[in-house]
Amino acid sequence: MNEPFFQGSRDRALIITGSWLNEILLEKKKKKKKLKLKFPRTAEEKKKQSEKRRRAEACKEQQQQNFVDLACECRAVICCRVTPKQKAMVVELVKKYKKAITLAIGDGANDVNMIKTAHIGVGISGQEGMQAVMSSDYSFGQFRYLQRLLLVHGRWSYIRMCKFLRYFFYKNFAFTLVHVWYSFFNGFSAQTAYEDWFITLYNVLYSSLPVLLVGLLDQDVSDKLSLRFPGLYVLGQKDLLFNYKKFFLSLLHGAVTSLIIFFIPYGAYLQTMGQDGEAPSDYQSFAVTAASSLTFVVNFQIGLDTSYWTFVNAFSVFGSIALYFGITFDFHSAGIHVLFPSGFQFTGTAPNALRQPYLWLTMILSIAVCLLPVVARRFLAVTIWPSESDRVQRNRKQYLAEEQQWRRRQSAFRRGVSGRRSAYAFSHQRGYADLIASGRSIRKKRAPLDAVLGGGGTAASAAPETS
Repeated sequence: MNEPFFQGSRDRALIITGSWLNEILLEKKKKKKKLKLKFPRTAEEKKKQSEKRRRAEACKEQQQQNFVDLACECRAVICCRVTPKQKAMVVELVKKYKKAITLAIGDGANDVNMIKTAHIGVGISGQEGMQAVMSSDYSFGQFRYLQRLLLVHGRWSYIRMCKFLRYFFYKNFAFTLVHVWYSFFNGFSAQTAYEDWFITLYNVLYSSLPVLLVGLLDQDVSDKLSLRFPGLYVLGQKDLLFNYKKFFLSLLHGAVTSLIIFFIPYGAYLQTMGQDGEAPSDYQSFAVTAASSLTFVVNFQIGLDTSYWTFVNAFSVFGSIALYFGITFDFHSAGIHVLFPSGFQFTGTAPNALRQPYLWLTMILSIAVCLLPVVARRFLAVTIWPSESDRVQRNRKQYLAEEQQWRRRQSAFRRGVSGRRSAYAFSHQRGYADLIASGRSIRKKRAPLDAVLGGGGTAASAAPETS
């Protein structure tokens, strides 16, 4: 690990011009080559030339690495009088040596290269044209909106995307691995553990709408609290919500869920008898039980993952379950089997199986075993090891009360009330503030013409007498 350039914890800034930037990064301007007669070089000369180029390239990379390390130790870096190519080069160096997600913001045509080089480009629509806006990913009218773009919308988007990906992997592992466990009992044949139509509609109708709404609407804290506590943004910078560890945890969670979904109904149907004296332990009843348990579990799981509940979210979760039962009863009816006998072969399975209380107890047991450990783990995590977001959520009512106590300061200017204010508030000596505030005028009133003439003659005649 390289030693830091500065010792101590003082805040430092780096200011560099474009010409010095070229000198530091060894970016020389290429001169036009003159036409010269080139003679064939020997193998030794070629080897020396390639070795010289290799050393120059290694020196250049080391110089660039040192510049990036030096810049990252500073609180702020100002590159002044730089060309559009140099702006893009600085962004490219940060991407190359720090492996960081970069954002570039600009308002003119000279910022287009920088905006396109960064991972995220932001353009400001101002007086320098629309070139930056047309080349950017996001655009707004003022620079101050960048704070809300990052701390509110950017953070919400990161949380939603991470939840979407984790849940997407979880529900598909829980759905797919049931076929793996079932293959040990069907001789590794091509027989599926579910009905064909359930396999077709599982990702399309039965488990798609809730996760889409979480990816669109979910938010852990409000926008005001996100701006008040900018430390919540660190989750995305450290990549804590989705990484290899989170991926394998989702895989493990889906695998455990698939084991429960398969083996609890399998053990319940192994030796059992229905309420009407008939044994419900046939393949089709088992498929309906496993599919129903899976539908309940994955929809309730996304309900546990939802932080911001609305009517639409609740309707999507319970509506997906109701839609599953409605389509299942329709596809298992005798009428559709008469119309399409080869496509719908589970005739009467759902009505006959779902009237058994034993089947419902089996599904309730499967759902409880899948979800209760998740609820217990999250309760312990929030209680014992709360994150910054959990602490903010816990005290959100207190923060809301504090915001309500903050009153906006009343302006001194009131409509309909006459008043005059002095412009000499910061004068070093006493001025005319009192006079201006009183409303009186310092201008002398003009005397009448006869008074002026009479006064002048009296003064003129009195002067010789006094002298």
